[in-house]
Amino acid sequence: MKPTIYNLSHIHLHGYSCQLSMEYTPYKIHSFNANYGAEVVERLNEILELLKKSHEPSIIFITDLNLTADEARWLNREVHKLNENGKKIKITLRDHHGSGQDCADKHDWYFLDNEKCATKLTYEYAKEFFE
Repeated sequence: MKPTIYNLSHIHLHGYSCQLSMEYTPYKIHSFNANYGAEVVERLNEILELLKKSHEPSIIFITDLNLTADEARWLNREVHKLNENGKKIKITLRDHHGSGQDCADKHDWYFLDNEKCATKLTYEYAKEFFE
């Protein structure tokens, strides 16, 4: 079964371009957008609520947004709890903002490459891991 993708991206051209790239994959995509600050956690909470109701394998795919250490720790913990209760959820983050280096060092799902734009990172990820 193909996973459903919940794509949270920045609310500007790079973020929208990431989501446009994902629309060319044969996966069910739910797109969300946020600016930094409280909006990131608000959108992630929306996604988590949808995942609680879902019975499909899913990916939380974050593009062109870096998370704070607290946000990353919180998201990791929430997804872990859901997976302990039988969910099949993965997290992956693709970003190019160097300010996310500390989080990238702590979480294996946090991929950072400040040599490429977020859209390029998304395209490369989709090409490698998705049909």
